[in-house]
Amino acid sequence: MMNVALIRVLQTHAMLADPRLALGPLAFLGPRLVDPRHRSVQLFLDLGRSFPKVYPVPGTVEAVVLDEHPLARMLDYGVIAPRLAALYAFAARALDEPRLPSLLDEGVPAYAWPRADRAVWFVGNTAPHLNAVARATGVRLRWPRTPFRRPYPRP
Repeated sequence: MMNVALIRVLQTHAMLADPRLALGPLAFLGPRLVDPRHRSVQLFLDLGRSFPKVYPVPGTVEAVVLDEHPLARMLDYGVIAPRLAALYAFAARALDEPRLPSLLDEGVPAYAWPRADRAVWFVGNTAPHLNAVARATGVRLRWPRTPFRRPYPRP
């Protein structure tokens, strides 16, 4: 959860401070989308759509990730993830915090996340609509298709 919170905060900052980095050809939308006077900023920072409603979590971590709200997944994997290295480098300069890029492990968010568990990041990350969203914002997804599938239909 900390990794998702961090990447969304960094993305939200970039959408205002460097919209071209954050959204590519859709940069003109950046400042309006993160204007706190509009409800759209809540969409970017709302973690309630990304995490289970009950704890302990029933089932596997993979099942929880696959149940993530589709809009949250689109934001995390389609818009933010393909530009993580550039986003962390930008934030490091803007915040004068040169250690920030060290929170990526080969392009995967790694704040308080053991290397052995980094495969969870790749669960559910390659649906066709994510490729389309990434291309619309001027980037391409870099990862192979995930081997994980939702074991049951979404209610």
